[in-house]
Amino acid sequence: MHAAQYSLGRLLLSDDPDVRNTNTGIRWMKAAAKNGNDYAAYALGKEYLSGKHVVKNSGTAAKYLHQAARADNPWAQYLLGKLYLMGEGVEQDEDIACEWFQAAAEQGHTYAQFFVDRMEQQGQLVSPILLLSATRLLHHMGNILRDSAPQDSTTRVPHIDRKRLQ
Repeated sequence: MHAAQYSLGRLLLSDDPDVRNTNTGIRWMKAAAKNGNDYAAYALGKEYLSGKHVVKNSGTAAKYLHQAARADNPWAQYLLGKLYLMGEGVEQDEDIACEWFQAAAEQGHTYAQFFVDRMEQQGQLVSPILLLSATRLLHHMGNILRDSAPQDSTTRVPHIDRKRLQ
């Protein structure tokens, strides 16, 4: 049942104007999270961090991310590690951050492994906060390069998003 609640919440929070209803979507996500769906808890954590569909609240975000992370959701574990590094919604604690990164890395989360590798280096030559800033910078640079790349004019295939393709 909670999988259907989560799916309905995701659909209602989508960018599709024919079905979009953010208030109802958040309500279904909360119901799914309450019923133990870790993906819904993770999605709610991200929503409360971004403030896109709800009032931004880092403490509430951390609560939902803790729920998902305890259910072994590696994305929630990674994001929770970042919150502990920054002290956003939780008390700043690099040791707890490293524990969450380690948990996510053990499940194959590449970015979490990046943090674990750097944080465990003897002498910690690089601050974890600096690593976080570097990953943000690389992410944004990748977006800039992707958005400014010239389009291939030899292929005139219309873009179809995955939902319509299905």
